[in-house]
Amino acid sequence: MRIFIALIALILLFGCIDGEPEVQNQTNITNVTEQQPPVTIIIGQQENQTVEGNYTEIEPEENDTLENTFEYSPNKTLGIYFIDVGDQMLHGDAILIKKGDLDILVDAGPQEKGNDVVDFLNSRSVDDIELLISTNADPRHYGGIKTVANNFEIGEVWWTGDTFANTAYADAINKTGAKIEKVWDGHTAELNGITLEILNPSETERFGDVNNDAIVTRITDRNFSLLLTSGIQTGAQGDLINNHLNEIKNQVIHAPYYGVGAGTSNIGILLIKAEPEVMIISGSADESAVNGGSREPFKRLMEQYGIIWYENYVNGTIKVTVTGEGYSVQPVES
Repeated sequence: MRIFIALIALILLFGCIDGEPEVQNQTNITNVTEQQPPVTIIIGQQENQTVEGNYTEIEPEENDTLENTFEYSPNKTLGIYFIDVGDQMLHGDAILIKKGDLDILVDAGPQEKGNDVVDFLNSRSVDDIELLISTNADPRHYGGIKTVANNFEIGEVWWTGDTFANTAYADAINKTGAKIEKVWDGHTAELNGITLEILNPSETERFGDVNNDAIVTRITDRNFSLLLTSGIQTGAQGDLINNHLNEIKNQVIHAPYYGVGAGTSNIGILLIKAEPEVMIISGSADESAVNGGSREPFKRLMEQYGIIWYENYVNGTIKVTVTGEGYSVQPVES
């Protein structure tokens, strides 16, 4: 009954699922981060939300690619950093996943912010990058790769192989000097107690769209799970609901397409099905039409469903900390 009521509210708010959202006057939107200063949110021992999928976790000794490049320490604290790489009129994504000596970078921000990404990695004592996940051919995601590769040895790169005729993207990937592997839905790996599971794109059925064919990664560690959504929009979000209903249920979700209207116009069903506790919004403060439009309808939904959100372009780089006791979310002190 509650879901039915929520669906009715969603339809009234945005219009029908297959149509364009209805524009409303929004004068009473309250940003959670304005209600109270961003503070550490600590949640105690969690129910394990990892649902058994059709895959086998790889034991450390079976991983013949990366296991010799870091010290195996699965009980270490996991830190996931949503690096602030946005700027005026410039969105971007760069996410560092760090656990002990294991360093994984998901995207590297726009070219203009490549040095900022390098500086941040140095500030977190990153010595090399075992794995770089390049989610799509959007220069706001891959532009900083060459700068990062010039400063850090990269062991392996995951990407979809789709360049969308973007030769600069292919060149950036090829010049990392790393082992390059194409990945898609169903690809998994276990590194230092972290399970990485790719949920999008499909191996055989693609949208032919740089955003909806972006890599979506589910990260699980002990009793915690987080979903990285890159730039996916309505099409890929629908596929996640239809094909990965259990896997989209995570405590923390990275908002798709910087949280702006171009990526969240029909996100209500995803929020209902995924039931996240916290949403991380990355990018920049720019909400002009050319950069995707307003985030206010998305924030209204999150407020309605009791989801706390953080914005790295408001609060600075956001860190998710995971231990065996639970997890916390807070801005990184500058």
